[in-house]
Amino acid sequence: MLRTVLCVIFLLRALPASANESRGHISVVLLGATGDLAKKYLWQGLFQLYRDEVSNGHSFTFHGAALTAPEPGQKMMFEVLKNLACPPDEHPTRCAVLKDQFLKLSQYYQLRTAENYTVLNREIEKLLEQEELEEAGRIFYFSVPPFAYAEIAGHVNSSCRPRPGAWLRVVLEKPFGHDLESAQQLAAELRNFFKEEEMYRVDHYLGKQAVAHILPFRDQNRQFLDPIWNRHHVERVEIVLKETVDAKGVLIHMDSLRWEGVPFILTSGKALDERVGYIRVLFKNRAYCTQSEALRDAERSQCKAKQIIFYIGHGELNSPAVLVSRNLFRPVMPEGSWREVTDRPQLHLFGQPLSDYYVYSPVKERDAYAMLISSIYHARKDFFITTENLLASWEFWTPLLDSISHQAPRLYPGGRENQHLLDFEMLGQELSFTLAEPAEFLHTSKQTPDDYQTIQTKFRNSSLVSAWPEELVSQLASDLEAVAARAVARSGKFHLAVSGGSSPVVLFQRLAKHHYGFPWKRTHLWLVDERCVPLTDPESNFCSLHDHLLKHVRVPYFNLHPMPVRLNRRLCVEEDQGPELYAEEIAALVTNASFDLVLLGVGADGHTASLFPRSSSGLGGDQAVVLTESPIKPHQRMSLSLPFINKARQVFILILGRGKHEIITLLSRVGNEPKKWPISGVRPSSGQLVWYMDYEALLG
Repeated sequence: MLRTVLCVIFLLRALPASANESRGHISVVLLGATGDLAKKYLWQGLFQLYRDEVSNGHSFTFHGAALTAPEPGQKMMFEVLKNLACPPDEHPTRCAVLKDQFLKLSQYYQLRTAENYTVLNREIEKLLEQEELEEAGRIFYFSVPPFAYAEIAGHVNSSCRPRPGAWLRVVLEKPFGHDLESAQQLAAELRNFFKEEEMYRVDHYLGKQAVAHILPFRDQNRQFLDPIWNRHHVERVEIVLKETVDAKGVLIHMDSLRWEGVPFILTSGKALDERVGYIRVLFKNRAYCTQSEALRDAERSQCKAKQIIFYIGHGELNSPAVLVSRNLFRPVMPEGSWREVTDRPQLHLFGQPLSDYYVYSPVKERDAYAMLISSIYHARKDFFITTENLLASWEFWTPLLDSISHQAPRLYPGGRENQHLLDFEMLGQELSFTLAEPAEFLHTSKQTPDDYQTIQTKFRNSSLVSAWPEELVSQLASDLEAVAARAVARSGKFHLAVSGGSSPVVLFQRLAKHHYGFPWKRTHLWLVDERCVPLTDPESNFCSLHDHLLKHVRVPYFNLHPMPVRLNRRLCVEEDQGPELYAEEIAALVTNASFDLVLLGVGADGHTASLFPRSSSGLGGDQAVVLTESPIKPHQRMSLSLPFINKARQVFILILGRGKHEIITLLSRVGNEPKKWPISGVRPSSGQLVWYMDYEALLG
């Protein structure tokens, strides 16, 4: 097949005569091939790589991979590939041929188990042998959540490394941790599998053409910049990333003699007035001009603002650009890649007509991901973050984020009419909003007290809190934070075990968006139960916890304790002793193996955690953690046992929805019968039990 592809392109004069002398074969594996990032950018970037490089002697195959089963995964992937596009200057015939060949060279694989990775490696090796190709190298693009990195890295390292003499390049998408400690841990894990030169950490903004040109611009214009690139001449530096889709504005000062006292304003936000990104260096101006500016030449007037702008894109210009005030200097720009823009004189930018600037834009605009993928192919590491860069960055950001972690952000309803609410001013070393926050935005709910009256009474001889869902979850989140604060005050840490299912999702979202004072840094998160699937699987309880909470709060990496459902490349095998390992981890970290708080839900059949009716697993005995069997898929589970749950200091049970009314009515009448209804056996031996039910569950 590969020879056919090359021959077709050769016949269409897309290849030079020497192209039959292959420089080796490259296998590109895109993990997360059916995800949003892959759909929007990565497949297009890989197609661009193929278009650019297929004429230069290398042969390619592209392997899309994800957890999705083969048939639906293949279908989803090819729906994306059919929409790939060529730039306007590409001849339609050549574009059609290249797109057709790219589709033929692309194959989907399900990569869920160690065996799947072995099969992928075998397929690559088989192709090399059949086509008599030398292997040049392999690219593995990790477009997956960071918590999956270590597991995938282990599989790639053990099963999918290329032949001796060929290179391996592993591409890692951000985020790279959530603070310095987690970044250090992630870096240490990856070092077990890959060398530093094999890893390419992607921040796609480093591939933006204006951003990529900042350092070359500085170097090429030293004769002009060296005298003025310092605190004596620069008033401030603005780094702004605004978006209109659905905010933070973090003032900082550099600990550097060159920049001492110069404020760096970092601003980003969603649901704002425009989508635009730029870096703006505004120079001090001590000149005062008495004559009309209309009579002055822009290149000679010293009264107009002096600035250098690296315009990332969108906004008024709608394209990348470098702008330099004409009353500063005419910059040196690389010929062939940047051109001077002289049209659109009527356009204004930062209060000045475009004619007041020297304006340069790329001769050919390129997507950031296409540029980065090309750089990976060419082994250019200039646009990628090294481990040293990464840790240095977190050394800067971690204390800055810590300093604002207890500040609730300003409530902002979005829209152009409310834009003034985000205006701020510099007061000494601080930033302050210009206008006070309007009172009507402090409380988004318009309901009367009667609408959200909370009932506090008893259910099964334990405390009951009931309200409409929104108020109930709000109360639960506040109570949970109060428990956390008491635990931290008592012992310096808070051990919280959470169950899976849909009910906790709204609680996670509430905690992430409204509880900025929650002691996340002192919180250890455990799982009450887990399904026997990889942690990256949408069915995984840890995956749900990650998506709805951990992505939005800063819990130290070492404080996360997923259940070990996957050991020795297999899922929930009794001989691997996963339950025993989890019990040992709890015993080592949790005083008296007693959680500060366990959060449970209730199934319509009366099950809780992964303890099911008519099953003796976990309902008694000495085991803290057990393997169980669910009546619905996925059947295999791991769960805390009922006796172990009852050792907790406090247990909260959250029940939402009319679908739970029948089981709640039943539970109100029965005694302690865990074999029929496991939830009825939840009775903390020396702790407190609180039921949280919304009105629909309680009253029907």
